[in-house]
Amino acid sequence: MTISQKVLDQQTELDGLIEAHIRNQPRTLQKEPGPSELGIPCDLRLGYKLAGHPETNVDQPLNWKAWIGTNVHTGLQELLTLANMARPGWSEDGIDRYELEQRITVGQVDGTDISGNSDLYVDGVVWDWKIPGGNTLRKYKKEGPGEQYEVQGHVYGLGHELAGRPVTDIAIYFLPRDQEWKQRYLWSAPYDRQRALDALSRGDGIAKLVHALGPAAFPLLKRKASWCRSCPWLLPGSTDLARGCPGDPDVATEASSDLLDLIAN
Repeated sequence: MTISQKVLDQQTELDGLIEAHIRNQPRTLQKEPGPSELGIPCDLRLGYKLAGHPETNVDQPLNWKAWIGTNVHTGLQELLTLANMARPGWSEDGIDRYELEQRITVGQVDGTDISGNSDLYVDGVVWDWKIPGGNTLRKYKKEGPGEQYEVQGHVYGLGHELAGRPVTDIAIYFLPRDQEWKQRYLWSAPYDRQRALDALSRGDGIAKLVHALGPAAFPLLKRKASWCRSCPWLLPGSTDLARGCPGDPDVATEASSDLLDLIAN
């Protein structure tokens, strides 16, 4: 099959529009860490983010899968908005039953408000949508959502609590990106305020450290595998963490807890 040059030229045009749109999503351009990043297990990755360190991963793939997830979020918001409209004021206090995509502040890190968009709040339950591929979904079913997503759920719970809403549970609903509907998976746990406060405290300590020491702080931060290939600060072969991370958590340098405590206090 031969494809005409006209069609190939139009493909280039369309690819450019799609790639520019995805790379310029508000979440992609956000400079401050959001609630989801407070749970990242790699202290160094969070430190780079908090320091505003220039990105080094020249091979970072286009965030196509995340864009698919964003559009699933949009579709869910639309259908639940219609459900609210169909029965206005159907909760006991006259507020929409499904409280959707609210911008909430979960606390502060080194004096900066940490805010994010909460997917859904229903009668004390804070919901978060995740749209994984098949292999990842099977992993979550077997091992649970992992530290980052669990912490994210509790942190959003804290944000709702601070906004005056009662919070009893967090729920992470894994909806299949490339499988049938029946493969969906729900994980839930009672809301734990302390886990959210601990995440904010950790972020605050790292922020104070990198703001006080600059790039000299990076070797003091623990490194741990956390989707390294897509990390904005991956720099294969780097021997200078002030330039970028080689992505090898096996040679991680343990953070100095005494120094973190000193900076935090």
